[in-house]
This record gives sequence, C-alpha cells and structure tokens, in this order.
Amino acid sequence: MREKLGRKLDDAPEFSYTAHIILNAFNVISRSRAYEQGVALPLDGRSISAYLELYETPCELHVFVECVFALDNLFLDGVRKKSA
Repeated sequence: MREKLGRKLDDAPEFSYTAHIILNAFNVISRSRAYEQGVALPLDGRSISAYLELYETPCELHVFVECVFALDNLFLDGVRKKSA
C-alpha cells in the first residue's frame, strides 16, 4: 500500500472508547428505524430513550444524543445521494 500511495502511511488513530460506544449505540438504535414507502425516516427520541433504558452513556447525555442525531443525518444524506 505504501508503494501505491508513494508516501509513508499515516499512523493509526488513537482508539477512543467514547467514540466506539457512540458508534455501536448508533448501530443498535438505527435497527429501530422506520421506513415509509421505502424511504428511511429520521430516528426519533423514543429510539434513543429505549436504548438508554438498557445502556449507560459514555459521556454527557446531551452530547450522546447530538452525536447519534449527527450520525443519523450523515446516514440519511448518504441514502439521499444514492437515490438521486
């Protein structure tokens, strides 16, 4: 890979426990996503609330919720680009 890029490979990013938990939480929460006529709908607060009944947050609650919604927005943007 190094030869293909023609430069030294970047160092691996530092592992973040918080980011890991938030990404896994998004994957679990997004399993409850609703679809209407084949179109993915945004996640709602109830899905996050249901997750929080079972699991603890690795950070402050408002940060966790904002991260999940930001990941959901990225997912929905990707879906829209694919369908356009």
